[in-house]
Amino acid sequence: MNDVIQKEIDSDEIVLETIEDYYNMLKTTMESMESDVLKTSKGNKTASVRLRKSLRFLKKHTGDFVKFTLAK
Repeated sequence: MNDVIQKEIDSDEIVLETIEDYYNMLKTTMESMESDVLKTSKGNKTASVRLRKSLRFLKKHTGDFVKFTLAK
């Protein structure tokens, strides 16, 4: 995941109050993973680590998104 995007997501300034907010955050995360996927397929081990980290982040926040939608 891009470091800038990670810092933005980790900051306390982001408030996910609507379904659209959650969706946009997850979409941005998926888009940022594209370059790491391509690099991983070429054998770049560092990109593989970043990709796995992004996937764990995505898994956690996807669960949060599901819980959020059930609460609405």
